[in-house]
Amino acid sequence: MQYLISYDLSDTKIRNRVVKYLESFCYRVQYSVFLCVHARIRIETIIKQLEILTRNDETKRLLIVSISDTAKTPIWCNKPLPLQEEQILIV
Repeated sequence: MQYLISYDLSDTKIRNRVVKYLESFCYRVQYSVFLCVHARIRIETIIKQLEILTRNDETKRLLIVSISDTAKTPIWCNKPLPLQEEQILIV
């Protein structure tokens, strides 16, 4: 499975912990985006650990997107996402 993991964290100390954790098994592709091709760590474990590491950051945004066809949960976010398109009336 392959996942893109993204974060937006305001607390530098928490952000550094998250970076250290993700760099231990993911590839950093942008400042706050990691590519995870994990064989040894389950995505549920990653989610749980990210939630633990960021529990004191109330403004956190965490996003995990599967880029594999076989994912049970293709998108996970710690806050609701507007996944439905809005209908627009063009006159």
